[in-house]
Amino acid sequence: MPHDLDAPNGRLNVVCISSVKNVTRNCSMSIRQKKLPIATLERIDDLCAEFERKWQSDQSPSIESALTEDISPDERDVLLAELIVLDVDYRRRRSESPNEQDYLDRFPDNVSVIRDAFRGNDQPKRAFLPPSVEQLSEQFPSLQITELLGAGGMGAVYKARQEGLDRVVALKILPEEFGHDVKFALRFTREARTLAKLNHPNIVSVYEFGHVDDTYYFLMEYVDGSTLRDVVAAGQLAPAHALAIVPHLCDALQYAHDNGVIHRDIKPENILMAVDGSVKIADFGLSRILGDQDQPSALTGTHQIMGTPRYMAPEQLEGARGVDHRADIYSLGVVFYEMLTGELPIGRFAVPSKKVQIDVRLDDVVLRTLEKEPQRRYQRASQIKSDVQSIASGDRAALAPTQVMPSDPQRDHAHSSSGAHDQELAGRLLLTRRQLMERVESSLRPLFAGQVLQIFVGVALIALGAYCWAPNTHVPHRLFSGVIVHVYGLLLIIVAANVLVRIKRVDTSQPINEIRERLNAVRSFSLRVGPIIGIAWWLIWIPVVVAAGFDSILHPNSLYPSLILGVIGLVGSCGLYAMAMKSEPWRQKLGGRSVTNAERELAEIEQTNIR
Repeated sequence: MPHDLDAPNGRLNVVCISSVKNVTRNCSMSIRQKKLPIATLERIDDLCAEFERKWQSDQSPSIESALTEDISPDERDVLLAELIVLDVDYRRRRSESPNEQDYLDRFPDNVSVIRDAFRGNDQPKRAFLPPSVEQLSEQFPSLQITELLGAGGMGAVYKARQEGLDRVVALKILPEEFGHDVKFALRFTREARTLAKLNHPNIVSVYEFGHVDDTYYFLMEYVDGSTLRDVVAAGQLAPAHALAIVPHLCDALQYAHDNGVIHRDIKPENILMAVDGSVKIADFGLSRILGDQDQPSALTGTHQIMGTPRYMAPEQLEGARGVDHRADIYSLGVVFYEMLTGELPIGRFAVPSKKVQIDVRLDDVVLRTLEKEPQRRYQRASQIKSDVQSIASGDRAALAPTQVMPSDPQRDHAHSSSGAHDQELAGRLLLTRRQLMERVESSLRPLFAGQVLQIFVGVALIALGAYCWAPNTHVPHRLFSGVIVHVYGLLLIIVAANVLVRIKRVDTSQPINEIRERLNAVRSFSLRVGPIIGIAWWLIWIPVVVAAGFDSILHPNSLYPSLILGVIGLVGSCGLYAMAMKSEPWRQKLGGRSVTNAERELAEIEQTNIR
């Protein structure tokens, strides 16, 4: 299958050379096993969309009227199956009770197609193993695929470069099992065409989509940053940051809902925090592509529920029909609660203000998004944004009832732009703080590694000392030397372990003042015992050499000069150390370059007014 991944403007540019040649009607073959070109799938999709529009305008169209005569038998089978699914769905919304026999009576020559439509979607039966970069590069020769970013049961995402357009992209592939189902191909085409039209700064853009052999893929915007899950897990999300992020999410959801797209799987893993401070929602519509939970249960057969249970609305968990955009609002409420408190609203949960210091009016906002009954929740994501921004701006007036109002583009633009700078600045500050704190942690790594090495040295000296004195208790000089080396090894381990404990207590998610206190504790302990342990080497090396078996060092011609030089060096070093402690620059040097570098990073954070 030739494919062009350098198509501009995000247009689909996939050429399918598989054609419907020598097609004979074979009712015994499942329509899922048939292969149809993308152009054919798009034509079927257009016919289904027109059928839906008539239902939505209360025209009650008939399936027979939508079956055109200028399509091949295979196309007609797929179209008929999709029309039956839609027809059953809309009739049940009108409290009718259509069943399989109704359609068998109307289309007696299409028994297998009707039964196939009611059987539902087969799901992958084995675990998905993402292909290697090398394997995928063979399938997508026009992409320079560099690394696997992540994988799960329903696909994998790779970082790649589109050389023709000189841009970095994200390539998301779906399991090959889906490629064997023509109904999935139609659903994929239908949803992907809709997603490719979503153009919003807070939604990850879909540039292209299609399939190569049995691998269906999306070519998407690459977001350099981390997920909201990473930020929440690191404990680096203050309530103020949450209030800055939520309006972005509301903007994205409102835009999608206005365009008839429901996400169905809002969770921290699908919310991306870019290094430039922007917030983007990923995987719009993916749950619907992989398996629509809104289809009647009699048609799905598997009763599969798409989404992540901890973030799903009650109606999603119950498998109710007609799940709408308010399910996304509920999921946003779960995410909002987790951003504020670091916990999930499970069971009899406390309101956010009982967990953290926030405006108590936020309790009403969060609880309203988490209402069990959809009609009691916010009805529009823009309403959440309006209330959150009112609270964040310090407006002490009571929250006005958030009623559904006609959209006013000028008003919406003015309202959204009024706090846009502050929101984006808050987002950038959050990510900047995380990046700088990572540099603080990086600065301490050499000191940490040095202490680990010191522990190994201490263990070696303990072993050497024991090897010297244990079998030689009757030899005074070997017993004395071995005990000294043994004890010195223990001191090295004790000192290193204490430094390691103090380093681990440096929690970069805490306020800067507390981080500085922890760093000072590391420096103070290092200054008290570190240099003294090191200065002792002026004399300790003598028993070490004896313990290693070189007793010749005890000959007067070697021992006395060594002791004299050792004492001079020991006294001189102690004097210099005492003088150096009176100078702050020298204190910083003696306290460890790692701690000094970490404090320098903290100073940089303070200069940017990030707390």
